Amino acid sequence: MKRIALLFILFAGLPILTACSGDDAAGTAPPPQAITLVATDIAYDMDRIEADAGQAIRLTLDNQGVLEHDFSITEIPLSGEAAAVDPAGEMAGHDMAAGMTHDMASDMAHDMGHMTDQPAVHVAAPSGDQAGVEFTPATPGEYEFYCTVPGHREAGMRGILVVQ
Repeated sequence: MKRIALLFILFAGLPILTACSGDDAAGTAPPPQAITLVATDIAYDMDRIEADAGQAIRLTLDNQGVLEHDFSITEIPLSGEAAAVDPAGEMAGHDMAAGMTHDMASDMAHDMGHMTDQPAVHVAAPSGDQAGVEFTPATPGEYEFYCTVPGHREAGMRGILVVQ
């Protein structure tokens, strides 16, 4: 008799537990906002990017210029850290340097050696190549993005990320 009562409680309680478990899809984050920024010779194809605070951005830098270019934001409050991504969208690691070869990291350090502050967000692409970064702006505001190659920012290779 005790077994029957126990089985009844288990089977009667199963639908209740299932109903209370919630929908897994309801708790998932929306997909990142995909942005492709084309870099040409001393110019980006956009000088303004709009995004929502708390919404991840997956930015692909498509370098169609003859020189190496990059995308940098020196100061921006982030939820988490910026992470390098494959332009196809796969995460390359947990931070901006993850997935880089030693040569790539050395080149980046050399190219950014003129900067006094390390940027909160940075991705570099060689001529004719693409590179990606994913980051989540935490606070509304206007944040300048620019190319750190000496002289490029001053020549106008910059824009504003507007976070609402």
